[in-house]
This record gives sequence, C-alpha cells and structure tokens, in this order.
Amino acid sequence: MRRKKRPTRRLKSNVGLQNNAQKRLERYRIGLNEGYREGLQAGLESYEGYFEGTSIIIPSYNQLEAVKSCIENIMDHTDLPYEIIVIDNGSSDGLEQYLKQMDGQVRYRILSDSIGFIGAANRGFMMAKGTTLLLLNSCIHPTENWLDNLLQCLHSELSIGMVGPVSNQFSGSQRLELEYEDLADMHEFARVNNQSDSSKWHEAEHLSYSCLIMRRDLLERVGYWDEGCQNAAFAAKDYSVRVRLQGYSMVYARDAYVHSDEEQTAALEISESSSYIASKWSGLNERIADMDVIAESHQFLFGPLQEGNSHSLGEAAFYPRRMVVKGLGSTLYWIEDNVRRPITGVWNDPFISLSQLDLWHWRIGESIEALSLQALLGSQSSIEDVAFPGGRIGVGPDKKSYYLEDGSKRPILSRLAVESWGLQMQNQVFLSEEELSALPDGLPIIAPIKLYQAL
Repeated sequence: MRRKKRPTRRLKSNVGLQNNAQKRLERYRIGLNEGYREGLQAGLESYEGYFEGTSIIIPSYNQLEAVKSCIENIMDHTDLPYEIIVIDNGSSDGLEQYLKQMDGQVRYRILSDSIGFIGAANRGFMMAKGTTLLLLNSCIHPTENWLDNLLQCLHSELSIGMVGPVSNQFSGSQRLELEYEDLADMHEFARVNNQSDSSKWHEAEHLSYSCLIMRRDLLERVGYWDEGCQNAAFAAKDYSVRVRLQGYSMVYARDAYVHSDEEQTAALEISESSSYIASKWSGLNERIADMDVIAESHQFLFGPLQEGNSHSLGEAAFYPRRMVVKGLGSTLYWIEDNVRRPITGVWNDPFISLSQLDLWHWRIGESIEALSLQALLGSQSSIEDVAFPGGRIGVGPDKKSYYLEDGSKRPILSRLAVESWGLQMQNQVFLSEEELSALPDGLPIIAPIKLYQAL
C-alpha cells in the first residue's frame, strides 16, 4: 500500500514574516500601554494611602559599600513588612548604578547637590509610605529581630514617641560595648541578645540619630527635622525636645542590638549647630519647669489628630496666632482662632514660611480680603486695654517677654523665636507684676523649623 504524500508547506515570504512580526510588536505595544495606564491609575488611587509597615530611610553620601552592606543586612534579618528609601546627596561612587540594579527593591532619590544628612532625612520622610518611619545611618548593620523588638517597644505604650536600639559605637546609655572577632560572631551575639525583654527598655532624654523609629502620627504632630541645624547629633537633640513638648517620651531598647562601623564623636562646642540650638532653646529650662505638666494640662497626650481638638494643632500649638503664613503654594493665610483663612488680593507686608505639615494643622476657613485684614490689624494695634491683649509683646519687670494673646501670656523662649516670627515688629506693652499675675499662662512660643526640602 502506497503512503500518501504529505502536502509540502510553503515557506512564507519575507513580506509575510515582516507583517507577522509587526503585528506581534503592535500587540505588545498595546498591552504595554494598557498595563501602564492601569498601573498609573492604581498608583494615583493609592497615592495618599499608607501601608502597614516600616519605611526605612537611609541618607547617603559616597558610601556605596556601606549602603550595600546595610541593605543586605536589612533584607537578611527583617521579616516584617518594610520599604527601603535611599536619599543620595550627589555621590560619585556609583551608588546610582547599584540602586538601579536592585530592580525596584529599593526606592531612591539621587540629588544633584548635597543637602546634608538632615535634608536627606526630611526628603525621605516626605517619600515614605509606611505607618512607621525609621531613620537609619548607612553605617548600621541590622541584626536578627532588630525591627521586631523596636516596634514591640514603640507600640507598647502610646506615650512612647521614639525608640532606638543599643550599639557598639553609640554614646551614653545607648552604648553597649562588646568583644567579637568578626561580623559572623557579632550576629551570633545579637541573636542571643535580641530576645524580646521589656525589662530592657529604658527612658532617655534623647536618642542617637543613627537608628531611631517613630510612628507616622508623631511626624505629623511634631513636624520635620530642623534644617537650620546641619549637625545630625544636635538636630536629633532638637527633635527630642520637640517630641517631649508634645508629651511623649523616648526609650532605648537594650534587647535590640545593631552593629555600627562608625564611631560617633561629640561635636565641638563652638559650632554653627550648637550655637543655633542654644539660641533656639535658650529659655527652655528657665521658662519651662516641667514639660510633662505643660503637655498634660493642655491635653496633647496620646490622642489622634482630630479637627476641633486642641492637640490637633501639634507643634503649631506653640506658634503665635494672628500671623500671616505661607506653605509651598502661593496662597497666603491669616491665622486666627486656630483657623487659616486664605488672603485674597495683594498682600505686600511680611509673612512667615512654614512646612506643609505645620500648615495643615490649622483647618481651612473663609477667605479674608487683604485690605480688610490690614484694617483689622490697624484697629487692634490701637487697643490699650491689657484685659484684651491681642498679638502684642508684654514685657515684665524682670525684662522677660511674653506674647499677649486671647487674654493670656505666653512666654517667648528665645531671641530666635522673636526674630523668626517677626515679633520685634509688634507693639510692646510694659506690665507690672500684678498685671502679669492676672493673666493666665499660655503655651510658650518656640521658633519654627527651617525647611529647605520639598518634593
């Protein structure tokens, strides 16, 4: 029986092959564009949301090997949800190429110029999407259970604002000196040490900037770090004071050990940063005997940021009212009765620039015309009745200055606060001891932070 001859299959012409290739390429492009569109829409819809995890923010400058080691140790020893954000201060060591090779595992921002550790930290806070935020120096080697124990300590009490670990190179009570021959030996020690133990949690006045964690609501209440202070150690002390003013404590956890490759040394007493901090808080100990009493008496403790509650003002509660302020946008606002009123028309007088976090603490109100505001301020400046002071400076017999507002006297903590708010331009009223005593005490006036970063 003869087999049937199989039909021969003609090869397609070059034209046919090109047409098929073009069709496949077109389908690919359509799919790619559709995927991009859906991804963009999903990103826009979730942009304002946060994930239940920790944003780990690593400032860097020409520290490629340190950053690589830090990231690898995070990935090796962290099981809880997290994201890594690297802010690079214009390095020339190839860090950008390394981060690109991470294929999306690390979010990053490469800056053209250095904005310093504090500026980079603030940029990272602005980018962060986690419900908790952890500032981490690239010299730190995370270890087993490091994040678990820090978070357990942080969430153990609502009164705890920030938590830090212990390390071989930290200063003060956070220093834990150990002897180990190599990093493998160190990780074995850390595994044994980092067994959760609440008896190893201790309160501190301030924490090392190299590794500290806080909840997002603390950042929203206290605000960004002050870039007027470029020394990280002094900036951390400044932030610690501001955290304590909100009624929170700080804790270091001895059951969370991390290794540091960089020894922290004390900054020279004579420096721009130390002078800045001294000028900012010069009246702190003299004018405020107990910050906990202040926080409790004004109900700042522990409550969520809610419209209508006094504690919703956060750090803005320590700012003077009856001021013209401005955030990132071009709109100017008149602050009155804990409300920000947009100013319409032309305003040529001075205003104070604030961060968006500060600005958002005041709820939005009805707009006010610039001419009407100028007329209002003119009428208030003519009031001489001390029983109804509004936006003026009161000077007592001891030469101490107070901001007179809503029938109360608010101590002004420093000359920097006076200059930052332009209070030296306000009318002064000299008060007797009896007149001062008759006015109830209000919250002190502090200087606003300096912020140079914006997304």
